[in-house]
Amino acid sequence: MERLAHELFQHLSGLADVTLLKWGGSNKWLPLVAPYLFLSSVAVQLLARADVVYLQDGLLAPLGLPLKLFRKPIVATVHGLDITYDNRLYQCIVPACLKRLDSVICVSEATRLECIKRGVPETKTVVIPNGVADTFHVELDDEARNKLRQHVSDRLGLDLVDKKVILSTGRLVERKGFHWFASAVMPKLLAEEKECVYLVVGEGPYRERIQQAAAEVNELRGHVIVLNQADDEMLRQLYNVADIHVLPNMPVKGDMEGFGIVALEASSCCLPVVASRLEGIEQAVKHGQNGYLFEPGNADEAASTVLRLLKDAQERRQAGLRGREFTLRTYSYARIAAMYLDQFQRACQDKAAR
Repeated sequence: MERLAHELFQHLSGLADVTLLKWGGSNKWLPLVAPYLFLSSVAVQLLARADVVYLQDGLLAPLGLPLKLFRKPIVATVHGLDITYDNRLYQCIVPACLKRLDSVICVSEATRLECIKRGVPETKTVVIPNGVADTFHVELDDEARNKLRQHVSDRLGLDLVDKKVILSTGRLVERKGFHWFASAVMPKLLAEEKECVYLVVGEGPYRERIQQAAAEVNELRGHVIVLNQADDEMLRQLYNVADIHVLPNMPVKGDMEGFGIVALEASSCCLPVVASRLEGIEQAVKHGQNGYLFEPGNADEAASTVLRLLKDAQERRQAGLRGREFTLRTYSYARIAAMYLDQFQRACQDKAAR
């Protein structure tokens, strides 16, 4: 969400006059920050004569209601959890505020359906996917890639040089399914590919659950490795030395994957993506174009897809190149920003017509 906000501001600033209001810190300070944002927004309305007010998070929808006093279109983006968050008070407030805004941009069709389910008028919703910046890819020949893999191995204290590396990145929570992939899929992979490792990168409450899943099965020891959250440079290196990126998400009540931006980041690095056919992931990963989808929880289907790619270096390379071309063409931030600007203009026209 932060990356989307940053990239949208950068690209929209080249297309229109944009004033940015932001704050640092977590959402726990939102009750204190909201009055500041409101007053700042008022100043923008009066001094800069804004044509439209854009809220970058569904959580900010309550802020949009007082801003409607200025009779300007209020547009918000909903990402996923900001509409499905499983809290009774939250569900009483945020969806009710969202449906009173002028336009609700949803990052995926799955997110749009969740909004409609909670009373947001279908006519107010539109799907605009997240984008990806081509900042992670490094052009490498085989020799340079082997050197980079050695560098990553040395830095992490691991032996990855002659291994097939399967990578997952993201917050370590139940819906990501990393624990399921480790316990249900990795044994099937190791039965045919002894020299593969599963690297999980991130922080979250399911760290111990993933480690426990690996420790309980003897053959998984040394083959399932949980790393701490990586900075952008380490993430760039991992994307460019791994063989496959997996998003093994599973359905969880009150939680959802709104889009799956890591799939685009991995794909932009020529890294084949294998992912669950679930929620917003289907908006990011198009089967056969920039990745492969399997039914959530189907360990046999997931394992067969990953094994096919692990065993066929030529197919893996072609899938990676095809995925990069499709991802950069379809999800460039220049294209996404233009779609946002078009929606802002439509919101202004609809407001004027009413």
